[in-house]
Amino acid sequence: MQFFIWFSSAQQCDQPVTTARFDCYPEPSISQEKCLARNCCWNPTNQLLKTRSINNSLEIGVPLCYYPRDFPSYKMTSNESTAFGQRLTIVKQQSTYMPNEILNLTVDLFYETAQRFRLRIYDSTKERFEVPLEVPVVKTKVNVTDYEVSVSQAPFAILVKRKSTGVTIFDTNVAPLIYADQFIKFSSYLSSPFLYGLGEHQQPLLINVTNQWKRLTFWTRDTAPAQHTNLYGVHPFHINVEIKTDMLTNFHGQFFLNSNAMDIDLQPLPAISYTTIGGIIDLYLFTGPSAQDVIQQYWDVIGKPTMPPYWSLGFHLCRYGYNSIENLRAVIQRMHDAEFPYDVQWTDIDAMSSSLDFTYDQNNFHGLPDLVRSLQSEGKHYVNIIDVGISSTQPSGTYPPYDDGLKRAIFRTKFNSTEPITGKVWPGLTVFPDFTNTSTIEWWTNNAVTFHDIIPFDGIWIDMNEPSNLIDGSYDGCTNNSLDKPPFVPNVLGKSLSSKTLCPSAQHAISSHYNLHNMYGYFESKATNLALKTIRHKRPFVLSRSSFAGSGQYAAHWTGDNDATYEDMYFSISDILSFNMFGMPNVGADICGFRDDTNEELCTRWMQLGAFYPFMRNHNGVQKDQDPAVFSWTAQQIMKQALIMRYSLAPFWYTLHYRAAIASETLLQPLHFEFFNDNKTLGIDRQFLIGRAILVSPNLVSVNVNAESIFCSLLLYPCKTETHAKRVLRRFKRAYTRLCYKIGENSVQTRF
Repeated sequence: MQFFIWFSSAQQCDQPVTTARFDCYPEPSISQEKCLARNCCWNPTNQLLKTRSINNSLEIGVPLCYYPRDFPSYKMTSNESTAFGQRLTIVKQQSTYMPNEILNLTVDLFYETAQRFRLRIYDSTKERFEVPLEVPVVKTKVNVTDYEVSVSQAPFAILVKRKSTGVTIFDTNVAPLIYADQFIKFSSYLSSPFLYGLGEHQQPLLINVTNQWKRLTFWTRDTAPAQHTNLYGVHPFHINVEIKTDMLTNFHGQFFLNSNAMDIDLQPLPAISYTTIGGIIDLYLFTGPSAQDVIQQYWDVIGKPTMPPYWSLGFHLCRYGYNSIENLRAVIQRMHDAEFPYDVQWTDIDAMSSSLDFTYDQNNFHGLPDLVRSLQSEGKHYVNIIDVGISSTQPSGTYPPYDDGLKRAIFRTKFNSTEPITGKVWPGLTVFPDFTNTSTIEWWTNNAVTFHDIIPFDGIWIDMNEPSNLIDGSYDGCTNNSLDKPPFVPNVLGKSLSSKTLCPSAQHAISSHYNLHNMYGYFESKATNLALKTIRHKRPFVLSRSSFAGSGQYAAHWTGDNDATYEDMYFSISDILSFNMFGMPNVGADICGFRDDTNEELCTRWMQLGAFYPFMRNHNGVQKDQDPAVFSWTAQQIMKQALIMRYSLAPFWYTLHYRAAIASETLLQPLHFEFFNDNKTLGIDRQFLIGRAILVSPNLVSVNVNAESIFCSLLLYPCKTETHAKRVLRRFKRAYTRLCYKIGENSVQTRF
C-alpha cells in the first residue's frame, strides 16, 4: 500500500481551545519524533499523556500529540436513496499511520423508527467480522422522525439533530475518521459533559467530563472490582443528558455494537471518541426524549430481560469456604434457630470434587444430595456453581465432560489447528467449551442433566466466564501473528489482550477469540438458560459474572469479588443502577463483601441496603462467617427487619420484573431519571428509586452507634429493652404472615 506524505503547517496546528484536541497518539511511550512521524501536531508546552485519579475517575491529560485541521480524511463520492434510508460511498486518497488502512468504505444510514437511527460503516470490497447479536433488521425507513440527518461531502461528516430543539446529538465533524483493519477510530460532539452508562466499570453513577479527560476500556477481565480498569462485562452504551437554559431536560443514547477490545475517550469539549481494533462501525442513536424512553429503545435492539422465577426474589446465602457438609449444616441450622427467612442456599467450588465441574466432593460433602432434597422439601432452593474450565488431565474414561467434549470437538482450538487450546483454572490444566458451536449446547445440557439426576439443583451459577485463565494466553504460549500482537492494544489491565485469559488467536466455530472474547459470557449464559429449561421445564435462573449487551435475556448478574468496605458498598449502587440501564435489571452485589473480613456494623448496614437490591445474596470467601445468624442479637433483629421488608415487597418486586420483561421498564432508577428537570439530582448516587414508588436512602458510612438503638430507631415507636424489641418484632412477623396468606404465598411465612 502506498503512503502519501504531507506536512501540516503551524497554522493547521494552531488550536487555542485545548479541549478540541483529539489524540493522535493514544499508545504509551509517546515522543515528539513518533508524533511527527504521523504528521500530527506536537505541543511541547503540555504534559505527556498520563493517568491519575481525580474524583474517582480515570483522567488523561490534554493530548500532547493531536490531529491538525488538514489531516487526511474521507470524501463522499456517492449518495443514493434506499428503502432503509441512504447509502453513501466514501473514499480516502492516502493512507495515514495505521497498517492496512481501508480507503474505500460504504456508509448506510438507517431511519429505523421515529426515535432510532442506525449508522453502519464497513469495507466496500471485503466482508469483515460483525457482532453475532440478534438485532432487529429494518428494511423500510420511517417517514417521520424525531431527528434530522445531514452529511458533509469533504471532509465526510455526519450530523444528527433533535428536530424539536435543534440540539446536536451526533456530529463527527470534530476529528478525522481512521478506518484500518485493526484500528478504527471516530469521534463526535456530546450534547453535554454529563453521561450515564459505559460499563462495566467501578465508577460513580454520573460521568462528568466538565473539566476532565477520561478513558474507559472495554475487554472482559477477571479482576476484583477497582476503579480505572476494565472489569467483567462489556456494555458500550451511554445516555447523554441534554440540558437547556429553560431547564427542560431531554436525554438521548448511543450504543456502539462492537465486540472487539476498545477504548472510549471522553473530553470536556465535550466529545466522545471510540477506538476499536476490529469489526465495523455499527452505531445506534436513540432520541428518547426521557431516560426511560432511551432505555426502552435500547432494549428493543438488544432484547428484553428474562422474567425470573418467584423464589429467586428472596434472600440467598452462599460462601466459598463452607469446606464440609457439617459446616454447611451448621449454618443452615443457626439460620433456622435465629428465625431468619431465606429461600436459596448456594455452594461454591469447595463443594466440588477437586474443583471439577459437574461433581461434588463425596468425602467432605457426603450427603449433599440428601441435604438439597431436604431443603427443597421445606420450600427452599439450591444453586450450584459451574466454572468455565473443563479439566483435561483426568485419566481417560474417568471424567465424562472432557471425554465426551473431546469426541464432539466442542473445545476451542489453537490457531490453525484442531487441537484444543489449554489454559489453567482451579482444577489445573483445562480446556474451554466453545458456546458458539451448536454441538456444545447439547453437550452442556447432557452434562447438566446427568448432574441434576444426582443433585437436583434449581439454578446454575456460571463463573470465571470472561473467560478467566490463571496463566496468560495458554500453556503453550501464543503466536506472533497480528491477532495475538495487534498494532494497537487498548488500555487493558495487564497491557496484553491475553493477560489472564486465552490467546486472541484461539478459534471459535464462528470466528476468533480476538473477535468473540467479550461475548463469551453472553453465549454461555444463553446455553445455560436453554439447558435449565430442558432440565426443569420451568422458568430458569442463571447467574453470570461476565456479560455483554443482551445478556439480560438469559441471566442475572452480580458485581463480582468486591471488598468488605464502605466504599464498595457505595459503588454497588451505581453498578446496579447502570446494569438496570444495560438490560440486566436482576442484579446485586455480594452483601457484606466477598473479600476480607466484614464487621457487624458494616454487614448490618449492607444487609439493610441489600434488601433493596433486585438480586439479594450474602456471599463471602474464606474469611470469617458473615451469615446473619452469626452476629449479635440486636444486629440480627435489624437484619431481620430488613428481610421482613424485603419479603413484604415480594409482590411489588415481581410486578417490576414483569414490567421490565414486557414493557422495558427498569426496576431501579436514579433520581435524575424521575426528577429530570431538577439539576440537583443529576449526580445523586447514594439514593435511588425502586420503580417510581420507593426512595431508598441507605447509610453508607460508619457511625459506630449501638446496634440496638439503630433497630429501635427504625421502628414506629421506641423499644426500651431487649424484651420490648422482641415483642415488637413478633408484631412485624404477625403482620407479615397476614400479608403472605392474603397474596397466597403461605409457604414463605413458615421460614421465620
